Amino acid sequence: MKAYRLEDPAQTIGADDLARRGILSWSVPDEENERAGMIDRIKREHGYVDEDFGELASETPNLDVICAKFDKEHFHTEDEVRAVMEGAGIFDVRDEGDQWIRIEVSKGDMIVIPANTFHRFYLTDAKHIRCMRLFANHDGWAPLYR
Repeated sequence: MKAYRLEDPAQTIGADDLARRGILSWSVPDEENERAGMIDRIKREHGYVDEDFGELASETPNLDVICAKFDKEHFHTEDEVRAVMEGAGIFDVRDEGDQWIRIEVSKGDMIVIPANTFHRFYLTDAKHIRCMRLFANHDGWAPLYR
């Protein structure tokens, strides 16, 4: 994972600085049993009760329409949790000063964008990401646009 200020890409932001803003991250092991154990622990510790998988790729029907839902600034009343299994993506997250932090995620990265945090999401030029998504419940996960 790589994080930096959008207006100054040379100003990188570490995982500890992100965590102080409530943005949590982990490196997910490749080995299936280790990965499952880690994700189960995170689910227990953070109260996530459900999971599913989502995938976007260049061959996904209506990809541009789907991506248009994510690339506008929005928030959710529940955490947005993604563990990247394949591919890559970009989250832009508003900080406490209303400035953008860009967070590039790729295979093996897990991120929590806290509830009520304005953000947006983009695919990279490769146009492929497959993620495990964790939920406290599905009711609070609808996007609320700024």
